[in-house]
Amino acid sequence: MIKSGKDIIFASKLIREGKLVAFPTETVYGLGANGFDAKAVAKIFEAKKRPSFDPLILHISSTEQLESVFKTPVPALITRLAEKYWPGPFTIVAPKSRKVPAIVTAGLKTVAVRMPKHPVALKLIKQAGVPVAAPSANLFGRLSPTEPEHVREQLTTIDYLVEGGKTNYGIESTIVSVNGNNIEVLRHGAITPEQIKTDFPDTNVSISSTENHIQAPGQLKSHYSPRKPLYLLDEMPDEIPEYVRLMLFEPHEVPEGVEQRIRLLSDKGDLLEAASNMFTVLHDLESDPEVEQIYALKVKTEGIGLAIMDRMNKAAYRYSTLASDDEIQI
Repeated sequence: MIKSGKDIIFASKLIREGKLVAFPTETVYGLGANGFDAKAVAKIFEAKKRPSFDPLILHISSTEQLESVFKTPVPALITRLAEKYWPGPFTIVAPKSRKVPAIVTAGLKTVAVRMPKHPVALKLIKQAGVPVAAPSANLFGRLSPTEPEHVREQLTTIDYLVEGGKTNYGIESTIVSVNGNNIEVLRHGAITPEQIKTDFPDTNVSISSTENHIQAPGQLKSHYSPRKPLYLLDEMPDEIPEYVRLMLFEPHEVPEGVEQRIRLLSDKGDLLEAASNMFTVLHDLESDPEVEQIYALKVKTEGIGLAIMDRMNKAAYRYSTLASDDEIQI
């Protein structure tokens, strides 16, 4: 049985001892280990059943740690990005320092680094005194955890869980790689390409089109999946069977008499709020014995909608994507 509580000092001691600690960030709960201890990091892959070719993110608590994780001299653009978006849901990929073990980066010469905004995460990392390697605290490929209960349901072999309530954003961080004056978005998150272009007009901002070469976490085609079939819809279906629940990210007209089968993630149509509720609702639906299938109505792939659809497409990848209600089997 996993031990849990709010003792950050105890948790930081465990990390220094090479043990595993789950903790809240502003995005999702992370599963942390000493990022400079290869044996400790190996335990993350074992606990999550995560393949070794999928790299991890190093979490730091101060920009003073940049020179310990990135190859020096640290490019000025990285420093500018850190000053603008840290602490926050933003991860930077760049050439790694020699201190970073190969297991953290899956053998790549680059490492992904971010500074979380959650006060518990920052205190834990600072108290530990080392960068903390931490993917999401779930079994590989399963739904990301946004509440302590989600961690307990999936991970039973870790040493400690620092409780911090529900996370704020509910989706993982934006990930970018930096090369010269070029910023490439490797994974969509709350900080969008448009925002980066606006904040850094003197740089070249692009979106990764790489499909066969993993450069950062979250780039696999199938990820974040519920245990029940999830289907994405282009338009509202004419019928919703009793065994189905339909996820709506914003208000829509729905067929008469099926209101109880609808899960509206934001009654205001706020996609940022909807994104923060996405994994929580998916967790609830996969645990509901009355639900056999989950439908979700797509949103436009712009702004935060890019991050929402990135996660939903990966979550539904193992199932078939339904193009219209004519294809739904009822």
